[in-house]
Amino acid sequence: MPTIGRILVMKTKLLSLLLVAGSALGQQQIIVKSALVADVPAVSEATGVNTPTVPPAPPASSSYNWTGWYVGAHAGYSKGNGNTRFAPLPDAATFVNLAPQTLKPDPSGAFGGGQFGYNWQKGSFVFGVEADLSGASVAGTKTITPIIQNNGTPFPGAGFLTTHQETNWLGTVRPRFGVAVIPRLLVYGTGGVVYGHTNYSADSDFRPVGTEHYPAAFDKTKAGWTVGAGGEFGLNNHWTVKFDYLFYDLGTRTATVNPAIPLPPFQVKYTFQTRAQTIRGGVNFRF
Repeated sequence: MPTIGRILVMKTKLLSLLLVAGSALGQQQIIVKSALVADVPAVSEATGVNTPTVPPAPPASSSYNWTGWYVGAHAGYSKGNGNTRFAPLPDAATFVNLAPQTLKPDPSGAFGGGQFGYNWQKGSFVFGVEADLSGASVAGTKTITPIIQNNGTPFPGAGFLTTHQETNWLGTVRPRFGVAVIPRLLVYGTGGVVYGHTNYSADSDFRPVGTEHYPAAFDKTKAGWTVGAGGEFGLNNHWTVKFDYLFYDLGTRTATVNPAIPLPPFQVKYTFQTRAQTIRGGVNFRF
C-alpha cells in the first residue's frame, strides 16, 4: 500500500511537470508566429500578390518660375545705317553740276537706360511684354570732295557734300515669346514698336568756285518697327542677367531745300534713312 501511494505521488508530479512544459512551449510558438507575421509582406486582397511597402517620396523641390513683374537697367552699342540720298532738282539733266548719289554716314555709338515688363509662364513657354527707354549718342558723319557732276567729272574747286545723323534717345515696346530651355535659362524672340529722336543735317556746298550751297538741318521724333532675339538667366529668385540683339527701322525722312541765295529752279532733295542694329546687356530685378 505505501508503494502504491508513492507511485501515485510520482505520477502526479510528472503530470504537473508536463503541463508546465506544454504551457511554456505554447508561449514560444505564439512569439515566433508573431515575429513571422511582422516580416511577411502585405498581400493584396484583390490579387493575392505580395505588395511590398514603398516609402513615401520626398517632396519635390520647387522649380524656377518666370511669372511676374520686373524692372532693370541696360547698356549697349548701336551700329546704324543712315544712308542719305542727294537728288538734284528739277532733274539731273537740268542741274548738271550735281550727280544723284548716296552718302553713308553709318551712325554708331553707345546707349543705356532702363526697362520694365511682365512675364507669364505656362509649362516651359514664357510670354511677356517689355518697354524700355535709352539715352543714346549714336552719330555719324560723311563728307566727300570734290562734288561729282552729272557727266561724271569733278566740279572745280573745294566744294563738298556732307551729311550727319544723330539719335539721342530711343525706346521700344515689345512682346516677348520664349522657351525656358532649362528652368533658369530663357531664350526668346521679340518684336514691336520703336520710337526715337534723331537730328539730321546735310549740305551741297559749291563754294568758293560756285556761289551756292543747299543746307538742311532739322530734328524729328519718329516711330517704326523692331525685331530681335535674346536670352535671360536667373541668378536667383529675384535677379537675372540678360543679353539681346535688336534691328530697328525708324523709316525715312525727306527735306527739299532751296539754295541759300535763291536760284530757281534749282533745289536739292535729301532723303535720310534711319536704321540700326543693337546689342545690349542688362540686369533685371523680379518682384
